[in-house]
Amino acid sequence: MSDDPGVFHLQDLIPKSLDEVVRANRDKFRLAFATDEEMQLLERGISVDQPARHAIEGWNVLMMHATTGGKTQSVPKLLGTVEGSGQCWITSTVKAIDRETGLVQTENSIYRVVGPRSFEPSAPLLLHVSIFLNQRGAGPFLGIPEFFY
Repeated sequence: MSDDPGVFHLQDLIPKSLDEVVRANRDKFRLAFATDEEMQLLERGISVDQPARHAIEGWNVLMMHATTGGKTQSVPKLLGTVEGSGQCWITSTVKAIDRETGLVQTENSIYRVVGPRSFEPSAPLLLHVSIFLNQRGAGPFLGIPEFFY
C-alpha cells in the first residue's frame, strides 16, 4: 500500500492473504480454512465407484461462512491446484473427506488430494477465490475487486 492516500497502486487490489479477499460486509461473510473440528465433521470413508476427477495439490478446505439473521451457514469447498497443470481449482460443496485414502467427495465429483494441507494459498489461488466470488455475483457486496483470466 502507498503511504500517500491519493496514490493508487494495482498491487493494493491483489489480496495477500485469505483474510484480505473479503473487504466489505465482513460481519456477513467470512472466508477461512477449515478448523480441525470442521475437518472431523467431514471425515468419513469414501467408497469409490468412479475415478478421481483430478488430483489436487496445495490443497485445503475453504470454509465460506455466511451470516444472516444471526445464524451462520458454512459451506466447505476444496481449494488447490490441479497436479501437473497448476490450474487453480475450487470444487462444489465438499460432502466427505477420507484422509486415510486421500479422497474427497463433493456434490459432483471425487477428487484425490496430494500432500499435506496448505495453509498459505498462493497469489493465483487468492485471485481465483476472488474471481469465483465475483462470478457468483457476491463480489460487489463483499468489496472484492474484479479480476479476469
